[in-house]
Amino acid sequence: MAAIRSRLNLWFALGLIAANLFTWGQLLLAVSNPHVVEPIMDPEIRALLDYIHSGEHSGETWEVTLTELEAEQTITWYLNRYPQIPFAYPQIKITPDSISGEGDVIITGLHFHVSGEARVTLENGLPVVEILELDLPLPASMKDAIEREIQTQLQRAERLPVRFTSAEWGDGVVVVRGVIR
Repeated sequence: MAAIRSRLNLWFALGLIAANLFTWGQLLLAVSNPHVVEPIMDPEIRALLDYIHSGEHSGETWEVTLTELEAEQTITWYLNRYPQIPFAYPQIKITPDSISGEGDVIITGLHFHVSGEARVTLENGLPVVEILELDLPLPASMKDAIEREIQTQLQRAERLPVRFTSAEWGDGVVVVRGVIR
């Protein structure tokens, strides 16, 4: 009887190990490769920033056109410059109604895929962001805290050396115009 029970336990343990290996295999196969783009600052943004830093401006207008790829490359450039920001592999989709993005948040070396969608409008020359969707693998209280932090960061736009006069959202592109203060 003990031999049968021991053999049954062995088969049960082997079955659990096989199920575990199968599950891990399925998870690893389901993981997609990250969306990798070159870290390149958009030339129009670089020219605008260089002009602002030169101090030779006085109320001039400016215009920047960004495609989805240029936005992803500029964000990647910025993230590489500031490695303390725990985000990687940005992917952007621009439509006339909203902008959506996704990427990985890095917490203690682990990558968590996140995504969101927002509508951006202008009010008094500053961006106003309405978060339409936020998909984070976190508890609701942490999601709320992150949304509050996003809004706090957006309020810092008041300190920007530019004001926005218009933003034209299209399929895959945005044209932003403004004035240098």
